[in-house]
Amino acid sequence: MSNQQEQYNIDFLVQQLRTSQDNAVLKQTAKHLGFLGANNPDVIAALIHVVRTTIDEPTRWAVIQSLSEIGTDNNDVIQTLIEQLNTARIPTRRIAAQNLAKIAVGNQYAITTLISLAKIIEEEHTRQYVAYSLRLIAKGNKEAVNALIDLIYKSSDEYTQNFCIDAFANLGEWNTDIIDALIYIDKTAEFYTRLKLLRMLKIREININGYTSYSSFRPLLEQIKEEIKQPE
Repeated sequence: MSNQQEQYNIDFLVQQLRTSQDNAVLKQTAKHLGFLGANNPDVIAALIHVVRTTIDEPTRWAVIQSLSEIGTDNNDVIQTLIEQLNTARIPTRRIAAQNLAKIAVGNQYAITTLISLAKIIEEEHTRQYVAYSLRLIAKGNKEAVNALIDLIYKSSDEYTQNFCIDAFANLGEWNTDIIDALIYIDKTAEFYTRLKLLRMLKIREININGYTSYSSFRPLLEQIKEEIKQPE
């Protein structure tokens, strides 16, 4: 396909996005533009318009998917996904979080925006999906780790706690702040979250002899914390 023909196709598809009222057409058009419209400002603007205006949730999901494929370095795309993460219905928040997590890896604007949102949100579902996204970028990013630690103390949501545990499981080393957060989870979490904590300790080859899935891990975690604090 020539560049001229490709541009014609893109212009035609953008026009469809702006004028069609048929959700099936909108979804299929968004899918095509996910392949053709990389970093094209007209395509990105048209897709964002659909995300913000459509009342059909599956259409919004398809458009979000395309935006995450063609706008990985576009701040307007990131801001749009953050908006959905913060205000949309629960299924759409999930889709936005999944796609934002893909963009956020290595994207400082996305990371900074997520961390800033983590500091101010009070709604539990939003905290949950922010934690979902942050867990994928926490490795090697101290600010993201600190944001997850902060979410542990702010949230009683089991999914949020589990996403934080997932993030800590993938870190090379723990510091005392992480251990304190895990101790807090052990004090406050439900059984299944504490069971996940047990499994994480096993995976990290931490000696859990004498501790069962019903036990408190606080003494063990306090011991690990003291070992971390010991000078070399």
